[in-house]
Amino acid sequence: MTAPSATYGEPTKRGVVGPIIAVGAVIFVIALAVVAFQYFQKINAVTVSATTAGFELVDDHTLRVNVDVTRDNPDVAAYCIITSMNYDKAEVGRREFVIEPGGAKTQRFPIDIPSRDVPVAGKVYGCSDKLPAHLAG
Repeated sequence: MTAPSATYGEPTKRGVVGPIIAVGAVIFVIALAVVAFQYFQKINAVTVSATTAGFELVDDHTLRVNVDVTRDNPDVAAYCIITSMNYDKAEVGRREFVIEPGGAKTQRFPIDIPSRDVPVAGKVYGCSDKLPAHLAG
């Protein structure tokens, strides 16, 4: 009778590939959880928001956009960036405007955006209550 090792070959040693994949998967899941947590923290930290409430063409190079701005704390200054777009949906103008402290929680602002092409639409790019240095003061 032959020995089992002669028939089936030498018993293989357990590889390290399986544990490496398992550790990599655990690290990936932890990293994904951290990124998701930070993302939801950032979303919940929004203190100023704005929506476009209509727009009109003033002339071939100026678009007037009505922007409704809502602030969690109206006693703090804020700013928003709005853009104008042409028929190709390319940005052709941009304007920053400051909302001074005070007033109602939600306010409407008519903003004229100078444009380098015929503007056909406007949109809110974003808002914040952390004024950059060039707007503060």
